[in-house]
Amino acid sequence: MKTKYLILLSFAVLFTACEDFLVKEPRLSQSNEMTLSTYKGLDNATGGVYSQLCAYGWYGSQFPITADMKGGNAKRGSVISGRYTDEYLWNNTPASTSGLWATAYTTIAKANNVMKVINGGFTEAGVEQADLDLLMGECLFMRGLAYFDLARMYCQPYSAGESNMGVPVVLVTENGYPARNTVGETYDRVITDLEDALPLLPVTNPRGDDAAFATKVAAQALLAKVSLYMEDWQAAATYATTVIGTAGLELFTADEYTTWDNDGYWGSGGPGAEIIFQVDGSEGNSSHPWWDAISYMMDPGGYGDCAASLDVLNLYEEGDVRADLFQEPATYPGEFWSLKYPGRMGRTPHREFNFPVLRLAEMYLIRAEAILQGASVSGVTALADYNAIRTHRGLAAAPAVTLNDIYAERRRELCFEGNELFDLARTQRSLTRTDYTGLSNKDIPFTAGGTALVNYKWAMPIPQAETDANVNCEQNPGY
Repeated sequence: MKTKYLILLSFAVLFTACEDFLVKEPRLSQSNEMTLSTYKGLDNATGGVYSQLCAYGWYGSQFPITADMKGGNAKRGSVISGRYTDEYLWNNTPASTSGLWATAYTTIAKANNVMKVINGGFTEAGVEQADLDLLMGECLFMRGLAYFDLARMYCQPYSAGESNMGVPVVLVTENGYPARNTVGETYDRVITDLEDALPLLPVTNPRGDDAAFATKVAAQALLAKVSLYMEDWQAAATYATTVIGTAGLELFTADEYTTWDNDGYWGSGGPGAEIIFQVDGSEGNSSHPWWDAISYMMDPGGYGDCAASLDVLNLYEEGDVRADLFQEPATYPGEFWSLKYPGRMGRTPHREFNFPVLRLAEMYLIRAEAILQGASVSGVTALADYNAIRTHRGLAAAPAVTLNDIYAERRRELCFEGNELFDLARTQRSLTRTDYTGLSNKDIPFTAGGTALVNYKWAMPIPQAETDANVNCEQNPGY
């Protein structure tokens, strides 16, 4: 039977249950121990670790939209349901903050429960060690991803100081009041989990070939990205190079960088030539956000709150196929919405989506940035990586490349995939907006080398319910 997790102390799911947390189990329910007492139960529970990825608080809507709304790629247009107003105006409070906290810790708790059983010496006739290694690798990957995203959302960037407050690193699901670890400790845990997952994960996950499940390549790609955030330039370049050399992965051609109805990736549901890891946003997923799904939120025929800012649209050169991935409805002339989530295969209403968490284009951009920062890869230049993206998007090769060119290219390539806010933070650059309809907080400075209090707006507040319930969880400065 499918289990559900109760959020206790608001920060995490502390027990696995079905309908109640009483000692007596309801009929047709199973305890955590019973559910995880067989390999089939462990396998099903590991599959369930992925379920929260498409939830409203994570890649289903709020996490990426927050990053693009606060990062300046998105704005409020003429279609407004009232959602994401605080994010756009940078007015978040502990009572109105990101929902990622409970969502990510639910995932962490699920992963911890499976790993505890396996580490406890689980055996079953006919079950090979390789079978258990795969489950362990998947759980480690998912826990690493959860902590990385929690750190990006609720903490000051790693580059601003490893001693700043991170998030509670919880490795065993139990009743307690954990204090916050440091940013450095949080990132160290992410690296450890992903490095431990590498030898356990296969190149192809037997759960499916649609890039929706953890693989060795996905762990390498995430390690490249995390290393970039930690400014470990050589590690970032090395991991990115490994991924780029993976057989079967190819950059989208100019013709493929379009929507499903034009035989492209966006909205197709398929993995796509350059997709390394993606979120399956099918309505059959128990955590699907339904009307709050990113595909409906970015549809001017739906809620439409997340319109595209001219600040990002004006970055595209003539002939760039990525500029065609925006729609301008006749009823809203001069206003645009991204077509990266057009509704899977045209299903209406547009509530299904596939969200790319890791793809090959970003690996080229990670390596190019790392090389410009001092990393070295034999036979590779930052300019060649930069031009690999440009020429695959319908543009001529550039004669030279700078760090600012890479930052702008990341914005063009990865807009509406939940990166811009975090790219600004990790590089300690201020937000400047021209196309802005608010009355305050148009530009948000980032003081390079400043304290967590000086730059407090760049870390979202910890949910009020968490700090109320957990006396050891300190609120971020400034809130």
